[in-house]
Amino acid sequence: MSSIKTPIRENINDIINDLNEELILDRIVRQWKENDAHLTLGQFVDKYWEDKSEFAVDLGVSFGKIFEFYLPNKLKKLGCNITPTFTSKGDMVEEWKGEIEKYRKNWEIKTGRGKFIQGATHSPKEKKPLNLIQVLWDCHWDKTLNEILVDRKFISEINICVFDDIIVDSIGEHSDNNSRTQLVFRNHLYNECVDACVYGTIKKNTKNVGFTKQSV
Repeated sequence: MSSIKTPIRENINDIINDLNEELILDRIVRQWKENDAHLTLGQFVDKYWEDKSEFAVDLGVSFGKIFEFYLPNKLKKLGCNITPTFTSKGDMVEEWKGEIEKYRKNWEIKTGRGKFIQGATHSPKEKKPLNLIQVLWDCHWDKTLNEILVDRKFISEINICVFDDIIVDSIGEHSDNNSRTQLVFRNHLYNECVDACVYGTIKKNTKNVGFTKQSV
């Protein structure tokens, strides 16, 4: 059977530390370090980005790509049979051998800084059961880069869940300028979310399950 959730849970502090180190090496931080390491991240963004949403997209893409490459390699080092495969079926494949035959499972990796992760109206995967690794995170906006380079903590808080064969609701409709959706977990999935959560906590809200980020 699948063995991904246990090694992630047991090695979560190392994983978060590794992600911090990867982010400190990212292109955005390299530019921040060039002349503005004395500024906080918020001040750095205010100085160069007129449209703050553009920076938010850049930061989200950087973290997403880092995690998509990092996690399969980390899991391989932890003894899992994982291969990165960026296809319409997912971002990595897990394989294991049963008593009679081999098994393959496609895993989708999704990251974001909001309350919910984003999807797409054109994605057929979102209408089917997902093997989903969900990462919701945020960073230290009020720390200078000089401070971050000392304590090695770019990430301020994070929630990580590993869902096996879960069906979620995709909220949003296609329009001329938007094809993004939000993937939400209704309250009837509360127990599944609690079981899936390897870092952070789960809250049952009025309609949807909430994913509370935990400080790192």
